[in-house]
Amino acid sequence: MKKLFLSALFAFTGMCIASAQSFEGVIEFKKQTTSDTVNYIYHVKGDKVRLDEIGNKSKKVEGSFIIDMKTNSILSLSHERKLYLEQPAGTPAVMKGKADVKKTGNTKTIQGIKCTEYVVANPEEKVQVTYWMASNNYDFFFKLLKVLNRKDKSALYVQQITGAEGMFPFLSSQVNLESNKEEVKMEVTKVEKKNVDEAKFEVPKDYQKFQK
Repeated sequence: MKKLFLSALFAFTGMCIASAQSFEGVIEFKKQTTSDTVNYIYHVKGDKVRLDEIGNKSKKVEGSFIIDMKTNSILSLSHERKLYLEQPAGTPAVMKGKADVKKTGNTKTIQGIKCTEYVVANPEEKVQVTYWMASNNYDFFFKLLKVLNRKDKSALYVQQITGAEGMFPFLSSQVNLESNKEEVKMEVTKVEKKNVDEAKFEVPKDYQKFQK
């Protein structure tokens, strides 16, 4: 009986550890503005992320970023020219005024995953972004934002949400508070948990380093 209990306990503990592991896999999403739509793919493995940009006409990966969040390093790849460039981490963006963050309690299912609504508004910048956040051990996301230090409002405002570690926005909508018009929309189109090959985070051997 004791052995049976211990076996069950170890099995349960193993399940808990497995379920708590950080996300590894692929996330596809698209970004829509008033003038363009661009598709992207995240490849995530541990402290490394590869971000591919898909060409609207070619439908192929035209450019990539390889980000190592442990070393805060960024590599930019041009696949057509077979070149790569080492890039410094971006400087932190500065927000004017103060953001008001609200967790509405609303939920919706996106790509089969339950998401919770957060609204971040800044009257001084006349911008409001609504996020539908999924909680599924996406530990890479906020670490990635700190390395990239992107200046766009969607990336800056989501970092104002407290207690959002491990979350990822499956849908976001940026609205101009003066015109009440949507200016930017980002939406996850596919999520796949799977093992990602380490080769995804390596520069191909036939690529040359770009010299300024």
